[in-house]
Amino acid sequence: MHSDIKKIIRDIKSLKIQGARNVAKASVKALIIHAEHSKASTPRAFYNEVKKLSAVLAGTRPTEPMMRNALDSAVKFLYIEIKGRQTAKTVKRRFKEKQKAYLKKVDADTKRLFEYGAKLIPKDALVITHCHSSTVTGILKKAKSKKIKVIACETRPRYQGRITAKELANAGIDTTIVVDGAMNLYMKKADLVMVGADSITSRGDLINKVGTSTLAHIAKMHDTSFYSAAELSKYSAMTFYGEREKIEQRSPKEVWEKPPKKVKISNPAFDVTSAKYINAYITEMGVIPPPAFFTLATKRLGIKIYR
Repeated sequence: MHSDIKKIIRDIKSLKIQGARNVAKASVKALIIHAEHSKASTPRAFYNEVKKLSAVLAGTRPTEPMMRNALDSAVKFLYIEIKGRQTAKTVKRRFKEKQKAYLKKVDADTKRLFEYGAKLIPKDALVITHCHSSTVTGILKKAKSKKIKVIACETRPRYQGRITAKELANAGIDTTIVVDGAMNLYMKKADLVMVGADSITSRGDLINKVGTSTLAHIAKMHDTSFYSAAELSKYSAMTFYGEREKIEQRSPKEVWEKPPKKVKISNPAFDVTSAKYINAYITEMGVIPPPAFFTLATKRLGIKIYR
């Protein structure tokens, strides 16, 4: 395995690469690097290499369907390619072109999503956000001219809200960071809540950083609109068949480095927010209600549910 690919794998595992879109793009870049350095002499051998690498990449972050969808699409494309009478060199070249096109498409989709999200934010709005989402910060920076103010929850564990606060402050946006327990206090003054997404189920439920569900419940209590910015490729196809996304556990040392011997520590990375608490998803195809996410995502991803 090439050293650059090993670094990508380490960076994804260690959370140095954060955000579903960034993780997906990094995994695709790993495939491109492999194609550039592969010594496979036949299309079938190259296919087997990519399939194996894709499995390794997918295992680095279980709760990332956007990455899984990107990897699955790459493997399926290659499976079709190797059926033709092509040389390994040609297959590798076409594979690289396909993956580079994916990266360009992701960037184009992101720009459209930013536009839709920014339109939702009224002038002089107070927006609450949670954790760090490059999609959300992109939207907020796009709406900067509206003189918005942002309340960023610090988001324990790992304090990823600090990344959001720093990024927005550097962009010239009036930003205040608060402890997670202060959600309710600031919700009384908020115009809307906007968070990112790690995964969306077939029911339209949102899987995101732990604390998101609490934020959504509090928003509902105060009749404050709650939005999630999510590309359609964050749809988790396996949830249609009754499977559940794995809720990863992080290191207990993040919570308490040296706890008393009899104290148990649970450190979940994500929680699930029911679709009924979500006003809409902001996607690259527009602002849509949660029940519509499944239909649009399966169509966009080319997933055939019915025969």
